[in-house]
Amino acid sequence: MSARRGERTLAAVGGLAAIAALLLTLLGPREALTGWLGAAATLEGFPTGALILLLTMRLVAGRWTDDLRGPARLLGTLWPLAALAFVPVIVGMAAIYPWFGAPPHSPFAGVWLNPVFFVARTVGWFVLAWWVAARAAGEISEGFAAGMLIALTLWANFVNSDWLMTLDPAFASSAFGSQVIAFGATEALAAMILLRLMAGTPRHAGVVGAMLITLLLMWAYFQFMPFLIIWSGNIPDSVHWYADRATPVWQGMIALASVLGGVPLLALFAPQVRNSPRWLGRCAVAVLAGRALEFGWLVLPGLGWLTALAWVVALVGLGCLAVAVLLRAARRAEARL
Repeated sequence: MSARRGERTLAAVGGLAAIAALLLTLLGPREALTGWLGAAATLEGFPTGALILLLTMRLVAGRWTDDLRGPARLLGTLWPLAALAFVPVIVGMAAIYPWFGAPPHSPFAGVWLNPVFFVARTVGWFVLAWWVAARAAGEISEGFAAGMLIALTLWANFVNSDWLMTLDPAFASSAFGSQVIAFGATEALAAMILLRLMAGTPRHAGVVGAMLITLLLMWAYFQFMPFLIIWSGNIPDSVHWYADRATPVWQGMIALASVLGGVPLLALFAPQVRNSPRWLGRCAVAVLAGRALEFGWLVLPGLGWLTALAWVVALVGLGCLAVAVLLRAARRAEARL
């Protein structure tokens, strides 16, 4: 009974915080909705990353699947909430995106940045991902896993660029979608580790820790390489995107996010840390905090304090709702055993 009461409390707090974040649109629609977008993208990264890892488990079997298959499937229960979180984005896209209603800067943009096509890609993404997640909750063939892994990775690359990169229509980076996928996969694995630790000591803690090292290395690569290529190439429009994030506040934010990812990465190379459930949990918490800051760093610069406030309130609201959904799903799964 107390568990259900805790779920209801989290759901109530999350719902009130989400409503409060949306009410901030009365003060500034663009600022508040952009802040909401940052929180919604953070939430969406969990089921996306978990689904990609779940499909990979079917193709690359190993001891890591013993500990992480269940948590990956559990994160799949967040798909309905993630889809609902993007409803305000679709409804308010005219306020969020500067390209909406503006003359296209290229023939391709005129086709791709079409509101109807944008909505179709977003809705299609959630329908496909939700369906694949439902199938992957049971046994799937290697062929299905391989095909869907390719399809989902490509589509995720497109929608991540749609949602976040087009906030600045002049900015272009072929690695942007992959960068966001790396953020999502890393935060998803960190959440999966915490869910596994809540269920008890992992059977193969060292292997799970090694998986976290792998994804943190991928995260570090995709965070640094686009910056290096754009800055060293002195590409004017893209350099401007980084220049907007060159103020002390945003530099401090990305520095903190880098520390929260870099320190666990280095620490996990030590077997004493990698094989310790306690230290593994601490590393996962740090990684989660760092990825949330990075999603904010992608979305918030240039729009003022209201955007940051809406992002924080929406992050609290959607986070509480997500935890309530996961607790309920875990309780029901345990009751079926």
